[in-house]
Amino acid sequence: MGNPVMWFEIAGKNGEELCEFYSSLFEWEVSPETNGVHLCDPSPDEGIKGHIFPTTDDMPTTNHVMIYISVDDLEACVAKVESNGGKIVIPPTEIPGGMGSFAWFADPGGNLIGLHKQ
Repeated sequence: MGNPVMWFEIAGKNGEELCEFYSSLFEWEVSPETNGVHLCDPSPDEGIKGHIFPTTDDMPTTNHVMIYISVDDLEACVAKVESNGGKIVIPPTEIPGGMGSFAWFADPGGNLIGLHKQ
């Protein structure tokens, strides 16, 4: 079996407005965490969880929708991205609190995709 999509992010300048929009539109359960980040649970029985949050000036984009693909070996996958014509946007980075590590890459079409290793 391949590598599953395991997480999503939706971000923009006004995180609160995005939370209200998606929770109202799709009846998603949205709960506040820290620093304006909200946990999204589209359905307790199916689908994947994610975050909705505000972007800041130090982020590489002012808004984005990101999916994260689970990988067993983040470093090897990053190398494979580059050897297949992709570009690393954020190199492997640890997530505080023992949440694993992630990286972002741009595919040959310019789409940003996240990688995650637990």
